[in-house]
Amino acid sequence: MSTNVQLIWRKIENLRRMRNYLDYSLGQTLQLLPISDWYQLTPENHETLAAFRVRFSEFQEHLGKVMRAIAREEEQSTEPFSFVLLYMEKIGILDTVDHWKVIRELRNAVNHEPSVSDRLPHTDLELVHGKYEENEQRLSEFFTALTQAASELFTWFNRTLAFCKSTYPEPDGTLCA
Repeated sequence: MSTNVQLIWRKIENLRRMRNYLDYSLGQTLQLLPISDWYQLTPENHETLAAFRVRFSEFQEHLGKVMRAIAREEEQSTEPFSFVLLYMEKIGILDTVDHWKVIRELRNAVNHEPSVSDRLPHTDLELVHGKYEENEQRLSEFFTALTQAASELFTWFNRTLAFCKSTYPEPDGTLCA
């Protein structure tokens, strides 16, 4: 077994753990949605949203790294990353490259959106209430979209796992076909 295949299987094992954590955070986040008043959320609720956002981001990032390792093992171009995505589409892991990119853009938008509590002063909220409501609605929409996109990430992971099982020997030396 090549060093790269060993690396792929280690990354897959990490993704399995990450998937369980993301799945847990997804369930906790779904209980909070839709969010109509961010000021009514408890510190625990904010922690739940933060954990979900981070876990979602890390899962997609690490899934992309596995895809790159697969492309490398299959002697495909890995730079730019769009070549990796095109190869993943070709072998049936991704439905479309564009869908991956849309989810990545959504993830980046949520990760770069300052939190409501960081943006607003703790006094004179009435003066900025209109802007607060607009940002609050936008954040709620982002989190709703992320929860919907999580199932797509899980599907891509399952397809990646199936591809690896049918293509590369597992660490115990067997080839699952």
